[in-house]
Amino acid sequence: MLLLPPSKALPQDLIRGTFELTKTNVQTLRERVMNTLAKKKQNDEEGSVLLHLSTFSLACAHTWVCLAKAEEIKGGKTVLIFSVDCRSRLDPPIPETYFGNCIVGRVAVAETEGLLGEDGLFVAVNAITEALRSLDDGIFNGAENWVSKFLDFSLYKRIYSIAGSQWFGVYNTDFGWGKPKKAELVSIDKTEAVSLSDSKNGGGAVEVGLALKKQYMETFVSLFPSQSKVFEQL
Repeated sequence: MLLLPPSKALPQDLIRGTFELTKTNVQTLRERVMNTLAKKKQNDEEGSVLLHLSTFSLACAHTWVCLAKAEEIKGGKTVLIFSVDCRSRLDPPIPETYFGNCIVGRVAVAETEGLLGEDGLFVAVNAITEALRSLDDGIFNGAENWVSKFLDFSLYKRIYSIAGSQWFGVYNTDFGWGKPKKAELVSIDKTEAVSLSDSKNGGGAVEVGLALKKQYMETFVSLFPSQSKVFEQL
């Protein structure tokens, strides 16, 4: 018999929200980071940094900043955990048709004060870039220490995690009865993760899903630019 842990009770004021970032929204975020980088270059502050400005990085970074502000995190360091597709990074690489899990986790760490500041988006993107840069040393480099590192999260003020990716193409999935009209990751209600997927509206947009207490969701909504928002009281 399989024994499962007791189900975690949900807060009564928990609200699930789904937000769409259009291609235009993402480009606006990209330009903000590039403008900040240009200013730092003029002032000889991290001007030579090469940042990872993909849609995934920018969507994760902006969500990270908005969450830290909405939840009013104070001091210390904040963490964002996300997964990386390893198929093309292995030697020899695994073909894209591989059916199975081939991912590794990466941990982006940033000073909370930096995330809350004027250059918060730049700080978040820079932290994500640093986490991705560690892949250059080899996918499995330091694997013997992964478990111990994941157990050290008590050192951080707040831990956020990303579940999914817009590259999964969930809205293009068709098992014979048509493509989905709405896709959600139901586990985020209890895991407190942020879901990320492509958008049902296409056009390079992404959907960001999360579940927050009402007071935090109201602030998050005011900070997060989105073409469409869907809310559900849980």
